[in-house]
Amino acid sequence: MAQSLVELIFWVSIGFIFYVYAGYPLLIDWISRILPRRVDRDGDPKELPTVTVIIPAHNEERWISRKMDNTLALNYPRDRMQILVASDGSTDDTVAVARRFSPEGVEVIEYRERAGKMATINRAVHSALGDILVFTDAKAQLNPDALQRLIVHFADPQVGGVIGDRACLATKSPATQGEGIYWRYEGWIRNSESRFYSTLGACGQIYSVRRSLFPFVPGFSDDTVIPLKISISPGAALVFEPKAVAFIPAATTLEQEWGRKVRSHLALFYDLVHLKQGLNPFTSRIWWQFWSHHIFRLLVPWAMLVALGSSFWLWSAGVFYHWALYTQAFFYLVALAGFFLARRGIRWKPFYVSFYFIFANLAVGYACIQRLRGKKQQTWQQVDRILPAVPRSGAIQ
Repeated sequence: MAQSLVELIFWVSIGFIFYVYAGYPLLIDWISRILPRRVDRDGDPKELPTVTVIIPAHNEERWISRKMDNTLALNYPRDRMQILVASDGSTDDTVAVARRFSPEGVEVIEYRERAGKMATINRAVHSALGDILVFTDAKAQLNPDALQRLIVHFADPQVGGVIGDRACLATKSPATQGEGIYWRYEGWIRNSESRFYSTLGACGQIYSVRRSLFPFVPGFSDDTVIPLKISISPGAALVFEPKAVAFIPAATTLEQEWGRKVRSHLALFYDLVHLKQGLNPFTSRIWWQFWSHHIFRLLVPWAMLVALGSSFWLWSAGVFYHWALYTQAFFYLVALAGFFLARRGIRWKPFYVSFYFIFANLAVGYACIQRLRGKKQQTWQQVDRILPAVPRSGAIQ
């Protein structure tokens, strides 16, 4: 009886991991192709809507000049675009550098006391004049037609927000390939969710929402809380637009990337209180996607431990479970080898993918432990990124 129970636990754990990382993405992709969301473009406006680009910044003096050049070069009518730089307690020359662009119409709001990214965005929105709010980070460089790509979807009245894509610039950082693989995988899932009804969450480097739907809620992770709250409460759809791209270098080191992942998942644990309505099938149209894409991922590290532990327990149950244990051990050894190779600047894809999968899930597990221990979420921590050489025209090289 005990062996049968452990076997059931083993198969449930393996099936759960497979569902989260392969089953759900394949299923949502298939459903989105046979039952796509109906797009209503009957309300196409005669002129482009007004847009406010909001750039929250904390100590971004190295990046802000590049960001201003890039934003001013976007292919969107300047008389219909407001640019707001919101400084969250910067102690360097971020504000002074940004104000050099005031003659070109850039508005700078300086908040002297640091409040965090979400609080800064909430405050800055009160100064926004545009019908559409576009949020982008100071380190991100947008492709020239990014705004056009985002705005076209708002002709559909059921769309409450449009999410852009994120691409990693090639650098010598060992985090580059991992971030690149992860965001390509995420892009596939978000595109499928978008075709079906609504994608979930955004990347903070580029996303947009209707100002009339902006939710003034507290929280830590703006690119999770703002889009999801819009999709949950008003029930508006979030569209993923893969051709609106934010280019950003990877974190300088794996340690920096580790810290970023831990903070982002810790923020999600804290932000769930604002999003719990989205988990209820009776109050939310995105409950299945929310559980599958976000919540179940938080449980995968523990399912991996259970699968490994039950494999040891079932050693005497037959040769199949011997191979189950060998396979898991081999995977973890490949991941370990991928880690040591990455530290030396060698990134062989099969090794690196295994390593990054373990790396990401360790960060989730650690964030969960930190939350259970009552660790407070920190205010908007900077991730050090390599500054590529980009001319003042803002073009990506």
